[in-house]
Amino acid sequence: MPSTFFGLNIARSGMSTYNAVLNTTAHNIANVKTTGYSRQVVKQQATEAISFKTTYGMVGTGVDAISIDSQRDIYYDNKYRMSNTSYSRYESLNYYMNSIENDLYAKDSTSGGMTNSLDNFFKVVTSLTTDPSSTTIRTQTVGYADTLVKSINEVANSLQALQKDLNDQIASTVDQINAYAQQIASLNKQIATIEIYGTKANDLRDQRATIIDKLSALVDVDVVEKEPTNGNGLAQYIVSIAGSPLVDTNDYNTIKYTAMDTCYSMNDMDKMYDLTWSTGQSFDKRSKALGGKLQALFEMRDGNNNETFEGKATGTAGSKTLTVTDVNDLGNSLLKLDIPASDGVITLGNATYNYKSFTATVDADGNYTYTFTLENALGRDIQDEDMHISDAVDYRGVPYYMSQLNEFIRTFSYNFNKVQTSGYDLNDNAGQQMFIAKDKVNGIEMRFSDTVKTGFTFDSLLALDANGKIATDIEGYANTSYYMMTALNCSIDSQIAKDGSLLALSDTQGGGVSNGGNLAKMSDLANDTTMFRQGKPGSFLQVLTSAAGVDGSKVKTAMENAENIKNAVANRRLSTAGVDEDEEGQNLIICQNLLNYLYKVLSVMNEVLDKLINGTAV
Repeated sequence: MPSTFFGLNIARSGMSTYNAVLNTTAHNIANVKTTGYSRQVVKQQATEAISFKTTYGMVGTGVDAISIDSQRDIYYDNKYRMSNTSYSRYESLNYYMNSIENDLYAKDSTSGGMTNSLDNFFKVVTSLTTDPSSTTIRTQTVGYADTLVKSINEVANSLQALQKDLNDQIASTVDQINAYAQQIASLNKQIATIEIYGTKANDLRDQRATIIDKLSALVDVDVVEKEPTNGNGLAQYIVSIAGSPLVDTNDYNTIKYTAMDTCYSMNDMDKMYDLTWSTGQSFDKRSKALGGKLQALFEMRDGNNNETFEGKATGTAGSKTLTVTDVNDLGNSLLKLDIPASDGVITLGNATYNYKSFTATVDADGNYTYTFTLENALGRDIQDEDMHISDAVDYRGVPYYMSQLNEFIRTFSYNFNKVQTSGYDLNDNAGQQMFIAKDKVNGIEMRFSDTVKTGFTFDSLLALDANGKIATDIEGYANTSYYMMTALNCSIDSQIAKDGSLLALSDTQGGGVSNGGNLAKMSDLANDTTMFRQGKPGSFLQVLTSAAGVDGSKVKTAMENAENIKNAVANRRLSTAGVDEDEEGQNLIICQNLLNYLYKVLSVMNEVLDKLINGTAV
């Protein structure tokens, strides 16, 4: 039969177990507001019964607390991180799309924005018809033209500043990812140190899970925990992003960002960051699986609406020259061309080539041929192979809107200047181009060649004179192509800006001050539906701003939907892992009652033993 003191041992086991339950309940209550904490419960098990050769068979021996487990649900952990990744991406896109919308819709006291500036310009042009010789109205016209280009400058500068911010945010986000990787690896070591002896490191696991939750906002995360297979109690814990391991148990990888010497577009800021793994392995920043804030940053920084320069390339092994023909729409018009003038990247199959400069020629049929000067010689013969410049990013980010602004100001300037140079000013001189570009470094003003005449040759780098300075004509202007005009550098001819009499409103030489034949052509440009595929100039800007509004609205809707999904999953997750104050309060009462009963068992057993030992001497 059992020992005389056997009952005391049963009571002791119960008191020990429910003391653990009491402590765990107190721990839960203390952490009810702790972010990332998951409710812990004591797993109990009846101790092994003892068999005696008696009529009543097995004898119970009490209860054991075999473990303290966190109430985490891996399924909902994964679902939450997926929804958090999606929400964070759309949240970032929404933030930066709002910035683009604000830039395009910007209204200040001077210009009232691009669309209004354009309308005001044509209104004052029309008012000239009442008195073409009026120096006052001529001065106003030039002033409104200047306001128009400055409003475009302002938007372009804001977009460029936004791209710089995006680039800085990429670096900051990568730094945060690397910091999280280090923290996860460190926690893995601590967890392994504790759990190798069979104890559950619940609080450390919660800390690790919280960091992974934060990481999932930056990039899509895949977590795999493999149970020990070699008997040493150590589990393998792998965290992967973009298809590559970020953390492998105690080891972690890091991402490097490096300023590129090449550009994707002529509109790009200098020294944009490219990413690689610290091991030297390439990092696919274009992957749709990247997810989270990091994907949004690249989409906004590099998004060109999948519109890249494409054509057929031909070259000879050992040569540094590559000829490209059969180019797409972007390459068949210097008004739309946005490839870098230098330091660009040509992709041929799986190979890339950096180019230093290029020239363009156009034949009688308007077909362009490009000749690129490469930094390094071709390693093989190339014959009519598909090529493209820069990466295609299927999103309308900063580069897309910059290219649209470039196309607008180039096309509008080309058409207006064509009318202006076909007429005569108040001094009876042939009109000169009004819309020009100004070099930011040296202030040289650029006039533009006709980009469609037969035999036209264009060198993307302005020709230098014997002193290494930009070659200019006798009036101090650089002769170049409309490609060199951008939304950032468009301006008004300095001579016309000072003297409104240089507006060429007469259509005949010697037509006199009242002749406004050329003025009518200028005014008609406002309603020229053939200038842009979107229609007249005002329509182009309206479509552009509307597109940004539509994009912003779509992103906002997607963000709100993603947020709803995230919150629903989070609530479901909390229903399992969260601490309920009322439930824990009930557990306190239960523990109190059970411990009181166990104290009573001890008291009864004490009396029984006292009688047995002292009363009967058994």
